Amino acid sequence: MKSLIHVTLQKVFKKSMIQKVSLVATVLLSSGMSYAAVCNKTINNNAVGSLTIPSGATCILNGTSVDGNVSVQKNGTFILNNSSVSGSVQADTAKAIKLINSSVEGDVKATQVATSLSLDKSMISGNLYCSSLVKLSANMSSIEGKTIGKCK
Repeated sequence: MKSLIHVTLQKVFKKSMIQKVSLVATVLLSSGMSYAAVCNKTINNNAVGSLTIPSGATCILNGTSVDGNVSVQKNGTFILNNSSVSGSVQADTAKAIKLINSSVEGDVKATQVATSLSLDKSMISGNLYCSSLVKLSANMSSIEGKTIGKCK
């Protein structure tokens, strides 16, 4: 009888541990944990911790959230479509920045963007830093902070 109880308890304990491990794995996999990324392509329906667009690359985010900052390097293009950035966008020497139905909670720094900064039904909660080199076009968009510098 003693060995029967011992075997039964072992089975219950193993089953309980498997359930706990499965639960932890499920929570971790479904929690949408974000990661830092380098983007030179299209990212769809994902979450990243921070983002770097390399020099000359084009990064398109569709339905994606960035839980951190975005750095667009020289001549890079950043297109944010139905997406959000919880940090700032640093794009002083970028080729182009385009926000479509998207939001940036922090600042957007685009003081030397070579071509354009386009906002279409989008919102910047922080400040917008730009210069006379930046061609700004905005359609049904808002900048809640200050616009610092003069955009075209």
